[in-house]
Amino acid sequence: MNKKKIVSLIRGKGRKENIKKCLSLIREDLESIKNAQNILIKPNLVALKPDFANTHVEAIEAVIEYIREIVPDTHITVGESSATAFYRGLPTTHVFKDYDYYSLEKKYNNVSLTNFDDDKDFIHSPILSVVGDTHLRITKRADEFDYKISLSIPKTHNFAIATFGIKNMAGLVMRQDMATIHGMKGGIEVDAPKTLLDRLPAGTVSRARRTLPNWFINLLFRQYPTYRKSVKMIHKNIVEFSKRLWPSLVVLDGFVCMEGDGPVDGTPVDMKIAIASVDPLKADGVAARLIGFEPEDIGYLYYLQGEEHMGECSLENLVGDDLHKLKKKFKRHGTYDIQSQWR
Repeated sequence: MNKKKIVSLIRGKGRKENIKKCLSLIREDLESIKNAQNILIKPNLVALKPDFANTHVEAIEAVIEYIREIVPDTHITVGESSATAFYRGLPTTHVFKDYDYYSLEKKYNNVSLTNFDDDKDFIHSPILSVVGDTHLRITKRADEFDYKISLSIPKTHNFAIATFGIKNMAGLVMRQDMATIHGMKGGIEVDAPKTLLDRLPAGTVSRARRTLPNWFINLLFRQYPTYRKSVKMIHKNIVEFSKRLWPSLVVLDGFVCMEGDGPVDGTPVDMKIAIASVDPLKADGVAARLIGFEPEDIGYLYYLQGEEHMGECSLENLVGDDLHKLKKKFKRHGTYDIQSQWR
């Protein structure tokens, strides 16, 4: 990187105001959006409920309104594919409707919604699994967007320790393949090697992890060699799909974050913050510190910075409010002691 990118952190009383102020502080780094022909805003719609697990429609509005100050007419697509909806047999459009996303098309010029649920053309990304290497499918439409914005929420996570802007881009992976990112499944291709988990109905492990007591899940998974192997694989797998879906800009809406059993069943934490940077690792690095981790504690951030040289997690060029006054140690997921054995 020839020029160190800015990362902004703001705490305030309003979600939209926080995001717009964050973007204004990195305005000099946003010049390349003027050359974009097709902009994607990728929210985080991971849940049917609770509402604080999903990107609030006001956060989308804030980003659109700020972008329109720079590029008044460039087409903006808000696109997602919800894995939780898939496991419930529902389309992503169901989540769009429940969270009032269709209002965006009515409110703003040249803005449209799309979902990637049934795409048929793919980019293949290598994937590690406990039964051997295979691949997952990323929608080929990802290549149509020459400026990708990841708009997500800082949360603890049930498999990858924590999730921010980079991991949020998993929503462009086909929903049938998302579980393979965890390394515990062999893939859906006809010739892919299989594990027991491939033969279970979709979402079985997710539902078990969410409904059974954490002490029992920890005990069960400690005895399950597949799980112990997979916690080392998920971070490498996130790195691989991230390199193909690298965001041009990360905006993190931390007005309400999530601790504990995220990314769906955790507890809300009112932080009233926002973060933005065109260096996704800077944005995620600030968010990690904000919720009580060091970036190096999270495998995919460690690999993306140290081995892949995709950016940096440093606090150089941090502007806005004082991180040290705002950070808080979030309660970890109940399986954190096993997750942390990724090294």
